[in-house]
Amino acid sequence: MCLDRLAPPLYLFVVAVLDTQRHLQFAERVVKNQQRVYRYIVSLVPNRADAEDLFQQTCLTLWEQWDRYDPALDFVPWACGIAHNHVRNFYRKRQNSQLHLAPDVIVSLSTESMKMERGSDERIDAIENCLQRMTPRNREVLESYYAGRSVAEIAGRSATPNAIYKQLDRIRTALHQCVTARLAGEGPQ
Repeated sequence: MCLDRLAPPLYLFVVAVLDTQRHLQFAERVVKNQQRVYRYIVSLVPNRADAEDLFQQTCLTLWEQWDRYDPALDFVPWACGIAHNHVRNFYRKRQNSQLHLAPDVIVSLSTESMKMERGSDERIDAIENCLQRMTPRNREVLESYYAGRSVAEIAGRSATPNAIYKQLDRIRTALHQCVTARLAGEGPQ
């Protein structure tokens, strides 16, 4: 169906719906990945205020170039590539200041930051998988502890605080071993 053949009110409605869908897709991708893109910028720009400005500029450029984005590709590398260009321009404008970094240093930092980001995702996946494999009781004890409950509260009537401390130690050790094994490719998939 050709949009220009539709009656004007229907044409405007279809365009509005398509535009709304475009906005939603953009918003979903940005919200889902904003921390990763911001961390990438912070890894290259030490000043928080400058990093926030660069993040805002990056988001504007992402929106302006949203039509060029291929949804089949990973969003983060595309967004970080745009952020990288903003960081390079930022340092180019401040070439005479003490904050200047050579272009090869920026590229090196950029590469390392992306490697660390991929590793971070792998660690999070490994932790989630290992937590799911825990017994319900161990998961409950661990979640209660990290939710701020005291060891005495967790122990309640069924255990002593000392027993809970020992259980937490065993849980942490098992979790560490599970995550390490998964990251090394030795754990159950």
